[in-house]
Amino acid sequence: MSFLDKLKQGVTDAGQKAKTVVEINRLKLQAQDLAKQVEEKQAKIGEIVFMSFSQNQTVTVTSEIEGYCHEIVEIQSEIKQLHSKIKELNNEKVCDCGKVVSLETKFCPTCGHQFSMPPEIIDISAISPPLQETKNPNDPKND
Repeated sequence: MSFLDKLKQGVTDAGQKAKTVVEINRLKLQAQDLAKQVEEKQAKIGEIVFMSFSQNQTVTVTSEIEGYCHEIVEIQSEIKQLHSKIKELNNEKVCDCGKVVSLETKFCPTCGHQFSMPPEIIDISAISPPLQETKNPNDPKND
């Protein structure tokens, strides 16, 4: 490989890594925004509960509180998906014990859990010859 080829490959790799970093940062910002939404909804629930308490009323789960709780659960699910995408972009996975390890790891260094390996991608062109076009004798283009 010539110097220029190596340089070109290095620039290509750096560009790809930069795209990955930008994507990771975008996902982190989305997760932070969603976490703020959760905090706001939790604060609203707290206000409703405190208002009931301060008026010497029994605190009951109203439809308003229940609605906020359902919204929080949905947002937390979105946050979890974003964190999963971030780990994937970082070539990481999470063990059942909570330890974050690289994608290539076969066993967790903390608990010994064995990870199932993803299926290998097989290049079909290496296995079978390329398909050949068959000519239609009635097609005028074949003349």
